[in-house]
Amino acid sequence: MTQTSTAYHQAIWLSDLHLGEPHCRAEYLLAFLEKHQAEHLFLVGDVVDMQALTRRQYWPESHQKVLALLCQRARSGCHVVYIPGNHDMPMRQYAGGLFDCIEIHQQYLYHSPYHGRLLLLHGDEFDRQLCSSKLENWFGDKAYDLVLWLNQLWNLGRRLLGLPYQSVARMLKRCSSKAERAMGRFRQAALARVLAEQVDGIVCGHIHLPELLNLQGKLYINTGDWVENCTAVIEHSDGRLELSHFSEAKKPLSRLVPQRAVAMAKCS
Repeated sequence: MTQTSTAYHQAIWLSDLHLGEPHCRAEYLLAFLEKHQAEHLFLVGDVVDMQALTRRQYWPESHQKVLALLCQRARSGCHVVYIPGNHDMPMRQYAGGLFDCIEIHQQYLYHSPYHGRLLLLHGDEFDRQLCSSKLENWFGDKAYDLVLWLNQLWNLGRRLLGLPYQSVARMLKRCSSKAERAMGRFRQAALARVLAEQVDGIVCGHIHLPELLNLQGKLYINTGDWVENCTAVIEHSDGRLELSHFSEAKKPLSRLVPQRAVAMAKCS
């Protein structure tokens, strides 16, 4: 059995793991965590799907392994910060405390040595910009459940054909003008928060749409999820930011080079 090498980074951002939900891609997440370590590991909400667990008790061994590995990383000296989201909202009452060496915060300000001050929050704070009514929210939830089942069936067929994982939800979001407008409102709300807090960028999750963008000179980072997209954001040791997809086929979705590195390259 060959051993796989482990990459070490400055920081890793993960969100929307949804452990305890049947559609969680825990096997891909475990493989990612085994291959990647960092000085800082940020969990940006919806780590354990407590809402799903109230409807159905589902906790397979792979989900327990993910949670155990995250705790083990924290006990081993990795700086692990956990920002609860709307699906694990009960954990917000413990903000300012510790869970097995993992720091719990309502939001967190990360001082990146390359990208300045980055505000970390889940993103459900911006829900008012996305939906206009409770009825619309209800229909949205039901449609999303259907998309997740289609996603499962689609990728079962792809595996039988020897093809790698592909997110159905991501394709549908890109094809829907209404979804695109909602995602645009979310980005603008996040950018407004950046400007109000006078920070250099924001890292969030919540909407399951991974992105790594420069908006008006500010960083907008959405880590994606491990239900549909299987994505993480990595800050490499040299400051490069990478939005990485991880399933049978591993590939970077986008990259950003720190401005300091760009300036040095121009001077050389």
